[in-house]
Amino acid sequence: MFGGTLLEGEGILIVAATLSAQGVLDPVRVWLTASTGAWLGHMFWFITGRVIRGRRLALGSADFRARAAQIKRLIEDRPVTAILLLQYLYGLRLVGAVAFGLTEFSRRRFVLYQIVNCLVWAGLIGGVAYLLGGLVTEIFHGGFKWIWMAASAILVALLLRFVGRLQDRIKP
Repeated sequence: MFGGTLLEGEGILIVAATLSAQGVLDPVRVWLTASTGAWLGHMFWFITGRVIRGRRLALGSADFRARAAQIKRLIEDRPVTAILLLQYLYGLRLVGAVAFGLTEFSRRRFVLYQIVNCLVWAGLIGGVAYLLGGLVTEIFHGGFKWIWMAASAILVALLLRFVGRLQDRIKP
């Protein structure tokens, strides 16, 4: 789980929190591990941004450079808002950390904001997954699991039929 949260860790966190709802993992350890992994990932990419900040990079077209300058101004003008937005917009956490590294934003402030941000992120995402994981577990312990299994079997049969027809059309 730790390795997965170094990257875009929502999926890993959701699985781990669901397992903790089933009693397989400790929820507090899941929260702390996810927070730490996410934070270290942010720090790595922030430092990467700092390393490449002074280098002249080919940033593409003039339009792209203008948009990049706008994003840089947004980060510098409203850093707390930018940190929060980039944390919760899927796929932008690591890009955001690099973008912060490219700015003059204080490393100390970034470290402190990210500690709080990662703790809240892991608590929020993990908490929702924990609650929903517990709910799903309760549902599947009842008779609903047989309905789910039948529906899954029908879906697989339909998918296999579709693939078979598609292969028939492709054959020369």
